[in-house]
Amino acid sequence: MDKIALSVNRLYEKFPYPSLPICTERDLISKLHANVMGKILDTAGLEPDSLSGKEILDAGCGTGEKACYFSYYGANVMAIDLCRSSLQKAMQLAERFHLPVEFEHCDLAEFRTGKRFDHVFCLGALHHTRYPYKNFASLADLCKPGGTVTVGLYNKYGRLAHRVTRMWIGLRAGTDIDKRLEYVEKSIYRRKLRSVHETAYVADKYVNPHESYHSVGEVLGWFKKNGITYIGAYPHVKEGGFPAFLTQLRWMAKGSGFLLCRGGRIDGG
Repeated sequence: MDKIALSVNRLYEKFPYPSLPICTERDLISKLHANVMGKILDTAGLEPDSLSGKEILDAGCGTGEKACYFSYYGANVMAIDLCRSSLQKAMQLAERFHLPVEFEHCDLAEFRTGKRFDHVFCLGALHHTRYPYKNFASLADLCKPGGTVTVGLYNKYGRLAHRVTRMWIGLRAGTDIDKRLEYVEKSIYRRKLRSVHETAYVADKYVNPHESYHSVGEVLGWFKKNGITYIGAYPHVKEGGFPAFLTQLRWMAKGSGFLLCRGGRIDGG
């Protein structure tokens, strides 16, 4: 485990993410779909009922909400994460709903398996690693021919204002996790954080010791190098070129800092 992975892991061990308040089956299905999974599945070109029997990898699963959602609809799910605290909460969630998710404690950069998957998801993890492209390539190699790869990354342009905020927090509060979180409470929220989920959200957004930023063109380049054909994105963007650049500038105005990209493997891998 390299220094970046160690520092990121320290954050998530203290603040497992996202720690969504899922207590009932309705929370897991209806609320999670409306707030999170609907956009993810739309981008991936999937419907909940199409997941049954599919082999799915959730790389960087956090506290397991996505993995449990996939499993609820009948997918065979392998979910990996570096953070033991997050995995403990993920396993508790799966046990609560009697879902047979296969969880594995693993550094994303070191993950190896003989399995191949119909759908590979890595949402919000690559940009917290030292080598995002290298790790993407390893994950893309695990996708079956005819399968899909969906990645979620911080956008280089849409997240620009937030990057300035993070720099300011660093200047005022340094690198200590607790001091940064205290500064955000006092200066940005101006109140105490109200729940485990809100604290995890704020820690991930403002306190994370490492994050990288990526353009649409860069991600499409990753796809091309690894035999993945671009299918679509959320927010919607045309494939590459100047129109894509203009779209990303509009994201900057709207504060749309998270990009979902989906591609399909059409070769033999």
